[in-house]
Amino acid sequence: MKKISSKQSKTSPFTRIMQKGHEKTRYKPPSGKLLMQLSENDHKRIAKLISQWLDSKEN
Repeated sequence: MKKISSKQSKTSPFTRIMQKGHEKTRYKPPSGKLLMQLSENDHKRIAKLISQWLDSKEN
């Protein structure tokens, strides 16, 4: 007889790496928010710059 088991959701390799990294560094959400504030949300500026590059490349 075949065993019936519930399907477990598989996480992506990237997610598993991030989870391991968070465990090693003892990451906590409040610390992440503080780091984002200290970096002045540079990721938003970087994303905007990349978007501009892609738009100019298309034209």
